[in-house]
Amino acid sequence: MTAIDFVKESLFYQEINSLLREQFPLIKDAIFPAYEQILEENEFHHPLTIEHYFEYATWEANRQWRLELDFDDYQWSNVTIKPHFLTALVSIEIGNEVIHFKYQLCSSFNEELQPMETEKIELNTLNNDNFVIEKVAELKQFLELLPKAFLKEIEQIDFNELEYTMHPKIQEKWKQGYLPGYDAIIMGEGDIIIANAYSTYNPNNGETKRYWSPTCDTTLESLEKYNDDIWVECDIFHGAFEYQNQQFVFGDGGMGNEGFIASTSLSGILNWAIFFTFSNPICKAEIKNEHLICYGDSGIIITIDLKNITKIKIELSTDWI
Repeated sequence: MTAIDFVKESLFYQEINSLLREQFPLIKDAIFPAYEQILEENEFHHPLTIEHYFEYATWEANRQWRLELDFDDYQWSNVTIKPHFLTALVSIEIGNEVIHFKYQLCSSFNEELQPMETEKIELNTLNNDNFVIEKVAELKQFLELLPKAFLKEIEQIDFNELEYTMHPKIQEKWKQGYLPGYDAIIMGEGDIIIANAYSTYNPNNGETKRYWSPTCDTTLESLEKYNDDIWVECDIFHGAFEYQNQQFVFGDGGMGNEGFIASTSLSGILNWAIFFTFSNPICKAEIKNEHLICYGDSGIIITIDLKNITKIKIELSTDWI
């Protein structure tokens, strides 16, 4: 039996899972009337729902139960350049001999609610009746206080700073599997940065160099004004991964020379995508030192600075695997 199977069948896991599946919907219902009133008082009319998730796996050996505001359709904070979040979280990270367990309320709007350290629990205690009773009692106390604490944190939100600006057509076309077929950065809210992508060849040494640089800002509406057939079908390849509350996906375009890399929310809303007409399919990507490294199947390596995604470096290599 694997460690994951052992943990999921343990008394500890079963009791925690049962309790949270029962209580999170009740807590959501308890919060909702006061939450609606807060939205009305702030004259906030964009959708901002309270969601709950059970046994959510951010990776294979991790399980989370979450009650949270859904900020997926909102721009990241202009201050932290990170996603907004308000989440009540119960988390289990499963190792071979121990689990790391924690429960907490965390918010991007309150610096005092910092991530908590996990508690290390040995697997052989997960079926101990007294231990399980003690931990369930602790979690019940957290849940009893949660409605009041959650509403208190909602009151800390400056709703005027929330930007609900996702572009409906870009989002819809993305869901259907399409991106504009230009060398460009396509932002989920509608802005598009056109790139100057070109290569040079040195006949003296046979060396080819490729360059990518931002050229101008435009919009989807401006592009479609002169060309109503800008959309290219894209396929997402296996290998998507999560990083800092976003997911990176990559793949190819409609032609063999095309590829793309995209950042989405965990629920699939497009944050941004970069389309390349020269990369060939992007078949692998990874993060190194806050840079997103993308590998084309022809040997092209594209390095994107995640602090400023317009800073893109292109290298040619046949020895990257």
